[in-house]
Amino acid sequence: MDLAQMIIQFAGTFSVAMWRLLWVLGALVGTNYVGMALLRMVRASRFPGQSPVTTGDILPVILIGGCMVNLSRFINATWNTFGHGMVSYGAISYSGASDFGRFADAINAVLTLASLAGGYFFFKGCLLLKKATADGHSSYGADDSAWRAITHMFGGATLVQIPDVIEAFRQSFGLFW
Repeated sequence: MDLAQMIIQFAGTFSVAMWRLLWVLGALVGTNYVGMALLRMVRASRFPGQSPVTTGDILPVILIGGCMVNLSRFINATWNTFGHGMVSYGAISYSGASDFGRFADAINAVLTLASLAGGYFFFKGCLLLKKATADGHSSYGADDSAWRAITHMFGGATLVQIPDVIEAFRQSFGLFW
């Protein structure tokens, strides 16, 4: 078994398990965010002396939690803001890879792993977006979590649909293999 076959086998089994893990992590973290936000509201109204909780404190966290519970739809919506078509979460079959002959399957496997990395970058972007909504978050220019979150989310959505992005660059710049 050569290196190309090892990558093909690894990408086929690894990507399915890791996409499922990502959906479970998104649902778990999203449910935790929503639950903690609701619990914070209950504590603020129930116990005297708690700091007041406003809608501006709670609503962004609930929205981010809801988006993480529906992570696949959120990735799809993000992709549709600058791309087109439905996002696929499985093995990638890039039509341009056939130009590389016997390495076409290996290229598709590497693109599948890149797509998986994009899903995790998007997940990290959602976590950074939650960090940006934290009370008292002030970076004083050192670290802007909101822009980092948006960059991770758009970059992740781009990596998830890497064949479409490669094809768009190829057509825009007149490249051919």
